[in-house]
Amino acid sequence: MIYQLPNGKVIEISVEAFLDMSDDELNNLIAYNYGEEVQNPFFGSALDGKNMIIEDEDTELELPDIPISERIFDENFKREDVEE
Repeated sequence: MIYQLPNGKVIEISVEAFLDMSDDELNNLIAYNYGEEVQNPFFGSALDGKNMIIEDEDTELELPDIPISERIFDENFKREDVEE
């Protein structure tokens, strides 16, 4: 999911990771100025067409390229797989 921090920066985080996050961890993200400033209201949306995945046999997908819906229902995906 896309989550906007109180400082206005935007991060992509799974619902599970967000729910497991403590207040101190959230404050650390804000203190380290983590995230991106987003001007496009359609950032991360399927409506802009930029995030649509065109499968190519020669291209190996990276974690950010895999749709969140696939990550949520993948039995092999674990929170530890996310690079922070």
